[in-house]
Amino acid sequence: MPVDSSGEESRVRKHEKTRMATSSVKSVPRSRSVEPEVLRFEARLTARSAGSGATIAFPLQIARRLADMESIEGTINDHPFRAVLDRTEAGGRALRVNAAMLRGSAARAGDTVRLAILGPEGTLVVPADLRVAMARSGEATALWAEMSELARRDYVRSIDATNNVATRARRVQHTVEQLAEGKRRPCCFNAYEYPLSYIDPQWLEKFRAKKKTG
Repeated sequence: MPVDSSGEESRVRKHEKTRMATSSVKSVPRSRSVEPEVLRFEARLTARSAGSGATIAFPLQIARRLADMESIEGTINDHPFRAVLDRTEAGGRALRVNAAMLRGSAARAGDTVRLAILGPEGTLVVPADLRVAMARSGEATALWAEMSELARRDYVRSIDATNNVATRARRVQHTVEQLAEGKRRPCCFNAYEYPLSYIDPQWLEKFRAKKKTG
């Protein structure tokens, strides 16, 4: 099935325009050099031969666009998720859909679901203020070298989420402290907000409201 990429360039431009318009500080360093493409497609859930859950075999054109990505983040029927990708014997890519993803998407094996996932973002560029701060901690530097690409992105995204210089400085320091303590994920950071901000900003606001009301 063809990839629906129409409007993504204007969507990204709108996202950046909105972010810059709401920024109270313009000199905050940013780490991202490549805006992620949103890949939208439909696929069928297939029951797994062993265990619970289901599997989605990605269309070939989607698998090619994902390049060497080992994990993805996005939505399935508007339900946010993050998951590791499998490689098929034919050289394609497949997604294991667990019970939580099935519940959240209100789907089951045999159903066709809508997916929206972030494509490659390029090599992560660690912002200068974080590099300088980590250089002062051997423990933080050592853990950073061992962490997965997605785990590193989470820390950088948690820092980049603010436009306030003072708040950013605190987050940089807190990041180094957490890394030095052996924490591979940032505390109190909603990892779903980043992909949702590209996939559907309106859904992001609904998601935040739902989390608040519990």
